[in-house]
Amino acid sequence: MEATRREFIKTTAVASVATAAGASASTKARQDSVKWTKTVCRFCGTGCGVQVATQGDRIVALRGDLEHPTTKGLVCAKALFLPKIVHSPDRLTTPMVRRGDGFEPISWDDAMNLLADRFAEAIRKHGPDSVAYYGSGQALSEESYFANRLFKGGIGTNNVEGNPRLCMASAVGGYVSTYGKDEPMGCYDDIWHARTFFLVGSNTAECHPVLFNQILAHKQQDRNVNIIVLDPRKSPIASSAFVHLNPIPGYDLAVMHSMAHCIIRDGRHDSSFIDRHVQFKAVKDGKPVSVSFDDYVKFLEDFEPERVARTTGVPAASIEEAARLFAMGPTMSFWTMGLNQRTTGVWANNLVHNLHLITGNIGKPGATPFSLTGQPNACGGVRDTGSLCHILP
Repeated sequence: MEATRREFIKTTAVASVATAAGASASTKARQDSVKWTKTVCRFCGTGCGVQVATQGDRIVALRGDLEHPTTKGLVCAKALFLPKIVHSPDRLTTPMVRRGDGFEPISWDDAMNLLADRFAEAIRKHGPDSVAYYGSGQALSEESYFANRLFKGGIGTNNVEGNPRLCMASAVGGYVSTYGKDEPMGCYDDIWHARTFFLVGSNTAECHPVLFNQILAHKQQDRNVNIIVLDPRKSPIASSAFVHLNPIPGYDLAVMHSMAHCIIRDGRHDSSFIDRHVQFKAVKDGKPVSVSFDDYVKFLEDFEPERVARTTGVPAASIEEAARLFAMGPTMSFWTMGLNQRTTGVWANNLVHNLHLITGNIGKPGATPFSLTGQPNACGGVRDTGSLCHILP
C-alpha cells in the first residue's frame, strides 16, 4: 500500500510541476521516458535541493528534492519556472558579435578565439592592467578560483572584482569587524530550534519563501515561537509578526540601540557570556579603542525607549516587548539588503550582532545572526576563492 501511495504522489508531482513549467500533455503521459537528476537551485542564496526532469535534450519539469537535508522538498515559483526560462524563445543560445549596427551569431570556437585575440592585443599594447575580470556569486567556486588564478597569477593584473562587492559588502564588514571572520556561523537547521525570529531589512516571505515557509511551519508546531519584524514597510512578513517595529525609514539603528538598552536595564543580558567572550570598542579619531561594558551601558542611556519613540515613530511598548522576546531566546536573526545596501550598512549589521552578543544568543542551536543573500555562491565562490582585488584564496 505504501509503495502504491508513494508512486501516486510521485506521479501527481510530476504532472503538476510539468503543468506549471509548461510541459505538454504528451510529455506528462510518457513519464517513463523522463530522467530525474538531483541538483541545486541557483536563483537565490537558499540553495534549495531540486530534481530536474529531462526528456532527450530538453528540461520538461522541476520539483523539490524530498531527500535534501535542509529544504526537504520545498521549492518556490522561481525554480518551478526554470524549464520555461531555459527554453524561452528570447534566450540566447549562441554567442553574438557586434557587426555594424547589430549583432550576429557566431560559433563558440570563433567567440573564444576572438576574445583571446582581443585580450592578447590589449595586453601587448597597454600592459596587463588594460584587462579585467568581473565575476558573480552565480559562478561555481571552481570557475571563480580559475579566473582569479588566470588574471592575478597568469596575466598579472589585480583587476579582479565581483558583484558581491556591492550586494554583500556591509554584511561582510559587519561580520569581520565583529567576529574577525566573514559569514554566518549558524545553519538552516537552527530554524527548527529557535523560539524567536528577528527579521530586519528582509521581505523573507517573497525573497526567500522556502526559509519563511520553514519559519511558519515551526511556528505552527510550537505556539511559543514569536516573530519580530523591524521594517518601515508593511511587507507580507508583517502579518505573521507578534511585534512589528515600523520606524521612520533610516531610524532602525536607534530602535536596535534602544532594544539593547532595555535588555541591559532589565537584567536580561548574559553577564557570564559577556565576561568570557565579549570585548567592547568605540571608534575615536577613526580608530577602534577598547572601552568597558560600563561605557557601553552609559552610551545606551541616550536610547531610552520613550525618547526613541519620539524620534523613530515606534511605540516604546513595542520596543520593550521586542527586547524581552529577543533576550528570551533562542533567537535567530535574518536580514538582507534592507540592512546592507545603505550608507550605514556596516553599523546596522553590527547592532544586530550586538544584540546576540549581549544576550548570549549565539553559537548554540536556534541562536545565531544569519545574513541572507540573493546569490547562491557569493561567499564560497567569490570571497573564499579570493576573487576580489584586495584578497587571495
